[in-house]
Amino acid sequence: MLRPLWVRLLICGVTLLWGCFELFMGSVTWAVIFGVVGLICVYHLLIDYVPPEERPDNKRPS
Repeated sequence: MLRPLWVRLLICGVTLLWGCFELFMGSVTWAVIFGVVGLICVYHLLIDYVPPEERPDNKRPS
């Protein structure tokens, strides 16, 4: 499900934009929560992402 780049960008974008929206509305706590979740998504889904078939632990024994 996460293989297409547009899906990963959408997840990251929605969480970061929602954090900005919460900050604009004055809810600092929710803005920080969504901002941190968005940054975690950026790291795991964009920077550190390895497609499943390229991972060595997914190789089937022969």
